[in-house]
Amino acid sequence: MSAQNEFGPMAEQMAFEEVARGLFELLEDGDSRIEYRTSMLRDTSVTWVRRFNPAGPSEVADGRYYSVAAPYEVRESARRLRAACYREGGGTWFSAKIVVTAAGSAQAEYNYDQEPEWDAPVDSVLYTNDQDQYPRDETAQPAWLRQRIAEGRAQIIAENNRARRR
Repeated sequence: MSAQNEFGPMAEQMAFEEVARGLFELLEDGDSRIEYRTSMLRDTSVTWVRRFNPAGPSEVADGRYYSVAAPYEVRESARRLRAACYREGGGTWFSAKIVVTAAGSAQAEYNYDQEPEWDAPVDSVLYTNDQDQYPRDETAQPAWLRQRIAEGRAQIIAENNRARRR
């Protein structure tokens, strides 16, 4: 059964609202907004969460912030959101940025085409596994993704050949 059969626009909206609610609950007095950024594949993910507050110890161009850990529930909601955003032949996003304001508004930006940002190098096999979970037609694959999938498949074949020789 494909991800499209299990999910769709209604599930997408529900998962987005779950993420937004979970982030809203992390806001503290004086915070103007919270920003959740994630890069995600089927078998790995990395997440950054910033609560923007004038008293925050860190600073970027658009304000001072506190770094906070994303609760398990928010990360799982983001996984459900990624699955719900899958479109047959077109795949799903690789990274997302979700911003929730102290007033309660929420917005999301999804990256379907650029190689995601990671905090450490990611094995190409992970892109191959992701392609198995969320298939993308070759015409919908950016050149960098086609390369990573080809590298991953070659690595899997090489590992299988080594295992057979043992």
